[in-house]
Amino acid sequence: MNSKQLNLFRILLFVGGLVLVGIGFLIFNYPLPEKGLSAAQKFFWVEMVLCYLVFFIPFFFNSITAKMLDTKLIPTMNIWFGVIFFEIVAIPLAFLALNEIVSIRVSVFIELVIFIIAAIFIYFGYLAGNHIGKVQAREDLSLSKIAELKSSFEMLNLKTDMWNDDLRNQKEQIKKLCDDVRYLSPVDTEMSAKLEMKLIVAANVLAESSISPSEMDSKILELTNFLNQRKLLRK
Repeated sequence: MNSKQLNLFRILLFVGGLVLVGIGFLIFNYPLPEKGLSAAQKFFWVEMVLCYLVFFIPFFFNSITAKMLDTKLIPTMNIWFGVIFFEIVAIPLAFLALNEIVSIRVSVFIELVIFIIAAIFIYFGYLAGNHIGKVQAREDLSLSKIAELKSSFEMLNLKTDMWNDDLRNQKEQIKKLCDDVRYLSPVDTEMSAKLEMKLIVAANVLAESSISPSEMDSKILELTNFLNQRKLLRK
């Protein structure tokens, strides 16, 4: 089921729930009394609609998939906790007010307090979800950049095997650099991203170009400087 189909299903489910509440209203109140519904009855059915709307809030958030389970599970649980907390208090109060055991004013006041508390849980759940998602996205980008960097140096290492013996010193220097790159850890900073990109570009130039030994020494020195700077960066 793609996103459009899922959104359509959510809308149909939401409308279907409202229709079900309306059918319940007609079943319990038809025919309507000549004087209309009492204040307690009106309050009860308004509460039923409100409780349904609150209950449906989590369905408007993105679905949890296996890929995003670690970033979505806890925030969604937080949202559901706020919703269930509100429902547990609001529904009994609606029945108590309908039977005039608790006054409507007291019920409204208690529900407002509970609604604010539940809204705080929902808000922080949504906020936490966005924050975790952004952190995860940055970490994924950092990991992909490290993988690309290591791949470039592996290609460079393979390229050195085809160099002649006159470049033995250069080959040893590059193999040492390749060994150092293997042990680099991801760092999520703007500086690390810039240095990694410079290393990738320099490694690709050195691997793909036919350059003189003097130019090669210059490029190796450049790689060494960039790599030393990158090694100083830590999480």
